[in-house]
Amino acid sequence: MPHGPSAFLAVLSAAILGPPDDPAVRRVRPDPSTGTPAAVVVPAETALLFTSQALAPSEPTANPSPDQLASEVLDRLDFALRAVGSGLDRAVRLHVVLDDPGLLPALRSTLAGRFPDGNGPGLTVVVGALPRPWLRIAADAVATTDRDAVGRIPRAPVSISVLPAGPRVFVSGQAEPADDLATATRETLLGLAETLDHLGIGADQVVQLKAFYAPGDSAEVVEREVIAFFEASLPPPLVLVEWESDLPIEIELVAAAPGPGGDGPIDYLETPKLAASPVFSRVARVNRGDLVFTSGLLGPADSDGVGQVGAIFDELAEILGEAGGDLDHLAKATYYVSDDDASRALNDLRPRYYDPERPPAASKAQVPGVGPPDRSLTLDMIAVVPARSSQDP
Repeated sequence: MPHGPSAFLAVLSAAILGPPDDPAVRRVRPDPSTGTPAAVVVPAETALLFTSQALAPSEPTANPSPDQLASEVLDRLDFALRAVGSGLDRAVRLHVVLDDPGLLPALRSTLAGRFPDGNGPGLTVVVGALPRPWLRIAADAVATTDRDAVGRIPRAPVSISVLPAGPRVFVSGQAEPADDLATATRETLLGLAETLDHLGIGADQVVQLKAFYAPGDSAEVVEREVIAFFEASLPPPLVLVEWESDLPIEIELVAAAPGPGGDGPIDYLETPKLAASPVFSRVARVNRGDLVFTSGLLGPADSDGVGQVGAIFDELAEILGEAGGDLDHLAKATYYVSDDDASRALNDLRPRYYDPERPPAASKAQVPGVGPPDRSLTLDMIAVVPARSSQDP
């Protein structure tokens, strides 16, 4: 019989009767071998939960196997979600940071065991340092919920926010140069606050921050600055990803938006102080339409950057077509690259796929790895299934 924190959490999770799978949520290309689909389509009227990272192992002296690590982190996330009326069975996206790509097979097999029909959440994996030196794996999730009011739900050690149905805003990563990580974090948060103020959104509407930061052993600096910035209220869930950059930090965010917006499904917005780009928008505001969360897409093994980029975008177009969307209704992209060749190819080729008048909000981070060691690029996307309306572009 299994023992330890993972087994304890698994028993507690099973004891709390969570809701069944959402019948209106649709999986695209479910893969029983990994337990995950290529994409998950979420109805527009569905509220969502965004979490901080669940972490494993629980003790600095623990030495669990890869399978035990994967089970422990998923149990922790499931327990936190079930405590607020959701569950891992209602997750639509799982974002995982591994300290070693060798943990990926165990993660996939564990998910396959839990979701034998492939109807689990979409999965994105990145490799890098974890927030504490003894940690091996971190996972955050987006899940559906029956709650309908924006707000933050403290659940130590996993915090959770509610993103209600209605307009949502995805703000691209912003970065302010500074000589040290603490100053850069403060200045970047101030810049994001200016962006939110321009959009008419309060800080209490933010449901998740994702920070790409360096050096990897400085997570506590970022955590401390975020807590100080939101001192008047509970800070939103924070996701930390080590990156390789001359800039100490870049931070993106998700927030609820005041309505109504424009006539189309998505408004692509710029900000007064930041330069516009033909390959990403500073802000994407989703006004209406079902959301499509893709898994982290990968190109062919041992391919160069050009080959990976082309294959990923071709697959993205096919997946979105099956979901009812297209490349003209992209809301938020995350690009993880692990070498300069993939980074250059992405910069060169993505203008071929994006309408320069409506590119998605995006963050691009160079990281130690993207999961499989024979790949150097992964992309995940949030897209919109446009509502059937004569006003659609």
